[in-house]
Amino acid sequence: MWDWIGKLDELRRKDQLAVLVTVTKSTGSTPGKQGDKMIVLPDGAFFGTVGGGVPEYEALEDARKCFAGMKDTTATIPLQQKGEFPACGGTMELYMEVINDNPSLYLFGAGHIGQALCRVLEGTPFRIHLIDERDEWINAAAVPSGVIRHQSHWSEFIEKANWCDKRTFVTILTFNGAIDQQVLEEVLPNPARFVGMVGSKAKWGRVRQNLEGKELDLTRVRCPVGHDNGGNSPREIAISIASQLLATYYGRE
Repeated sequence: MWDWIGKLDELRRKDQLAVLVTVTKSTGSTPGKQGDKMIVLPDGAFFGTVGGGVPEYEALEDARKCFAGMKDTTATIPLQQKGEFPACGGTMELYMEVINDNPSLYLFGAGHIGQALCRVLEGTPFRIHLIDERDEWINAAAVPSGVIRHQSHWSEFIEKANWCDKRTFVTILTFNGAIDQQVLEEVLPNPARFVGMVGSKAKWGRVRQNLEGKELDLTRVRCPVGHDNGGNSPREIAISIASQLLATYYGRE
């Protein structure tokens, strides 16, 4: 049996969306047997097998439907002879489960607000990717163990990240306004459901003026990011941002 558990763990670490196909029942003569598994990626690549032939083709088609609707599904595949075309004669039942469909938060900046936001979002659906070059900040003990840390330049992360208009959320909270603007400029050409940047209305006015004419959809940006709760401490700001992220994820705004 192939190491499908190891493959799922690898895909989880990469935050790679996938569909896990499992043969739940096999009756009569079939190429795949109960328990066989295959993992399908959005680009059509797949790992493992449910027996090849017609069942595998059907599984790949149904997996594409899972990605389109982001919902699990089942399928029954009869392998009966049609006319002169031979077939195994049995029946296979498949269960297709969407994997790694949690919303991903790409959090640029591991400063006080960034660390507080990581803590506030513990226990929520968000899978947090924290991006910062500074060793002493990104490896701080205050960052929860479940956060995926990327000690790299923001450009490197943006280039390699998995972007999706349904499940990608971005918050920009670096230590420098100029860097915030540079990160925003590189983020905006990518699909994302939410793009927020910390700052005042005055700061956003300057950033908007600087980026005008660069064919970027600045209407997507929420700045100042977060609900106005009147607080100014890192934790209070983090709570306001978390509130807005959750409201967007659950379709409340």
